[in-house]
Amino acid sequence: MAEVIERGGTTELVPRQGVGRLLDRVATGFTMLGGLTFCALIVMSIVSIVGRKLFAAPVQGDVELMQMGAAVGAAAFLPLCELYDHNVKVDALTGWMSDRGRAVLDTAAHGLLTVAAVLITWRTSLAAIDGFSSGEVSTLLTVPMWLPVALLVPSFALLALCGLYRTGRALQGTMGGAS
Repeated sequence: MAEVIERGGTTELVPRQGVGRLLDRVATGFTMLGGLTFCALIVMSIVSIVGRKLFAAPVQGDVELMQMGAAVGAAAFLPLCELYDHNVKVDALTGWMSDRGRAVLDTAAHGLLTVAAVLITWRTSLAAIDGFSSGEVSTLLTVPMWLPVALLVPSFALLALCGLYRTGRALQGTMGGAS
């Protein structure tokens, strides 16, 4: 069973002014929209299950909608996770290291996540453009496939911005400044 290991002294990761505050508000808004998306998916799933069992009338294309909505909703959570540094970490391997050593690893991790987020944003944008030009649609509902893919792009772009911000903050900690 995993346990949470608190590192003392770093409770406020995001400043309450400037770029940090703006990113916090936008990422929180994305997270709220992601949560509302999942709530809507839950309601749709319940209606479909009840309709299937009681009236032999499920929601047409419920699995398609669930797949599309879950992808968009989950992607919306990623920026806030990165902004508050709540990603999965393996502290068992770094527990013996100094704070500066961990800061160096955090800087590298946030930097790599930023690079990955930029690449994912770029490739997802190209996939949406390609899906639009090809006219591909989902099987049952004929939803244009570029639409849910395009809805992923803002979350990935915001993830890249949050990763860049956290890389800068971690770099400050590595150089001996405020983390």
